[in-house]
Amino acid sequence: MSTQFIHLETYSRKVDRQGRSVSFVLAEAAREAWACYHVARPEPPVILHGLHPLDVLANHDELVTSQRIKTATGIRAIRCDQHTLWALVSSFNSSPSDYSEWEQRTLKWLQEKYGERIVSVVRHTDESCPHLHAYALPAAPEMQARKLHPGAVAKDKAIQCGASNRAGDAAYRSAMRELQDDYWLAVCAPLGIPRLGPSRRRMSRAEWHREKTERKCKAAAVAKISHDMKKLREAEACLKKWQQDLEQAYQDLRKGHAQMQREIKQRLLAEHEQKMRELVQLYEAERERCLDLQEKLEQVAPDEAYSWQESL
Repeated sequence: MSTQFIHLETYSRKVDRQGRSVSFVLAEAAREAWACYHVARPEPPVILHGLHPLDVLANHDELVTSQRIKTATGIRAIRCDQHTLWALVSSFNSSPSDYSEWEQRTLKWLQEKYGERIVSVVRHTDESCPHLHAYALPAAPEMQARKLHPGAVAKDKAIQCGASNRAGDAAYRSAMRELQDDYWLAVCAPLGIPRLGPSRRRMSRAEWHREKTERKCKAAAVAKISHDMKKLREAEACLKKWQQDLEQAYQDLRKGHAQMQREIKQRLLAEHEQKMRELVQLYEAERERCLDLQEKLEQVAPDEAYSWQESL
């Protein structure tokens, strides 16, 4: 996919020269096997807004077949070659880190630009670049999808005013450039994505292929760097967690050491008190024994009374 912001088309129920029709483009968006042969490994679309593409097809067909248009010759059904589906593709070719914001800004731009006419927005990630498909149904009963296409409206208006087909094509391109500018200002400019890319330069096919290869290599290198940076951030987070755990363990150790000191002090104090109590008990027992001996001595030899307290 070349560097391009948005691509807008309208489709009818009748198959055009490129083999496209309303049923085909919606089946391709739904990744039906018969309509996505260009995708090597199709993946189901991610619904970002509104309906699944196959539900859009069912609603479209029911709405178109039920409408009747009043003309000068009477009332008729909608022709099968009238364009009744509006479709827009927005592709992403920038840093993977910008994708989420790009997608949100694109959805917001679609809602502000087309409002309730947008019935479905899906994401595809199974091709070279992620991209969004948006679909809108025109107002009943006419169901004229060209009225939602700014380029077609500008060309029709120019021709109605008497301009040549060439001038009408110039008006078409001018209106589409304005649409691209409006999308770029709302979505891409805030992300630093340049307005003009390689598709605007004159290059030979070999140069284009070489630059395409270089872009792929650059994208692979950016993806590798992003992967490595993610691993580095994870390692930094793990290291920070280890540091926090180590600090917590150190604090716990300090608390444990202080608790141990308190327990040792309490144990030594308790042992000292117990030892003092034992010494006091021994002293009291020895004192009682001495008093008893003194009494006995006084009874045996009253004249030689001796107080043991005098020896102290």
